[in-house]
Amino acid sequence: MSSKTLIVQVSRRRAVGGVALSSIGSLRVAEIFEHPISKESKDAGLLAGGPWDRIVAGLPAEAVAYRILELPFHDRRRIGQAVGPALEEHVPLSLDDGPLAWDHAGPTHSGRVLAGLATGDAIEAVVSDLAAVAGAATRLIWTPTAIVAAYRKAVGTDARFVAVDLSHEGAVIAAVSVTGLDSLRILAPCADELLVRNVVWSLRTLASEAARIVIGGHLAARLRPAVERALSDLKFEALPTSSPVEGFEGRDWRDSTALVGLVLAAAGEAAPPLLDFTPAGAGLLSLSGFADLAGMSGLAELSQDLKPALRWGAVAALLACVSIGIDYAQLLTQRSVLAARADQLYAAAMPDHSGGTARRLKMEMRLRELTGRAETAGTGGGGITSLHLLATLSQAVPKNIDVELDQFEYTPPAAKVTGRSGSFESVTKLQEALRREGGFATVEVKDVHAAVSGGGVEFVLALTTGAKTQ
Repeated sequence: MSSKTLIVQVSRRRAVGGVALSSIGSLRVAEIFEHPISKESKDAGLLAGGPWDRIVAGLPAEAVAYRILELPFHDRRRIGQAVGPALEEHVPLSLDDGPLAWDHAGPTHSGRVLAGLATGDAIEAVVSDLAAVAGAATRLIWTPTAIVAAYRKAVGTDARFVAVDLSHEGAVIAAVSVTGLDSLRILAPCADELLVRNVVWSLRTLASEAARIVIGGHLAARLRPAVERALSDLKFEALPTSSPVEGFEGRDWRDSTALVGLVLAAAGEAAPPLLDFTPAGAGLLSLSGFADLAGMSGLAELSQDLKPALRWGAVAALLACVSIGIDYAQLLTQRSVLAARADQLYAAAMPDHSGGTARRLKMEMRLRELTGRAETAGTGGGGITSLHLLATLSQAVPKNIDVELDQFEYTPPAAKVTGRSGSFESVTKLQEALRREGGFATVEVKDVHAAVSGGGVEFVLALTTGAKTQ
């Protein structure tokens, strides 16, 4: 017997989605819909055809603050403990503001992960809008990761390309390879001319001349010519016409890439990363249902022969609770002693850092840094010091480029530079200047995004010393 899944993305103006029928080993889209939403339609209930076995909804791009993080370990347990504090240092949200979701950036399950924090208000708004027109959400998937999953399924999970998805919700630009997601840009919705300019600047930082750029989305036909004119040195191609999922016959699936990605997520066929902000407790048995199943009235029907055993059982349970309480108090005392000793060791090993969260992560990163320096010192390190590298940077940056360098980290032969600039274009010019005059083996823009303060952009440069590769 097949199950019926509602897959939908509800915004303030419209609901777009489909009804998927699934059975063992298969899932196909039986119906696709798009409806405008108003207050009256919500009050009346918009989506007919229920009840649904599952409801999978898309979470808008602007609801999540995200980063791609490099962590020094691979197993999910340790990543789950460290990813929250690590992400808080890069986004203007805290773990108290809303739920956290993360996933490995690719199939290798390395320490490279995509992590995101969603605001509680955004989650509540989506859940509320969905409840008004359909019902309670079973899963909440961040839409940009669903879009990337659709592109990877259509182009090939082992292909290397840059995906550009253009829609009324803005643009999603992602560089992917066989190792997974390498970089991700989210551009807010705006006028066509401004959106084209922002896409051009983003592609300048992500795509090389030999890059394979795949473009799609329901605004691709309208905006692609302007993007190609601005980037005449790059080659663009459209998404394949064949849909990655069944049920889109007679319809161009490339206009509904987010819906296709959500279908793949519902079927369990979406390649990582996929950020799932499923509401807590969804899909679990309720406590009230369990209480009804147990039947509290059954206690009154117990025979007289069982009542003495129940009394002795209650005494045994009380003694067990007292014993557990004593053991717990002893464990708390020992924990306090160990915590004090750990604070002493941390203060001795990391005198320049305060306590706070993620101390173990900081110490492991510090150990990796010191180990790298020791290995470099043993092998000579090429004779390039941090001071020499800073002098090279100062000479290579043109005076007419509006950039400010905030932080510099050097672990030979790699260096990372973070800073601010007035525009995306300035970051592109800085990258080209360092490649041309800096004498570095590689110069890559790992991240560039609009500043949280609202003025200019913030960027991260990754440099490698040594001879340039031809």
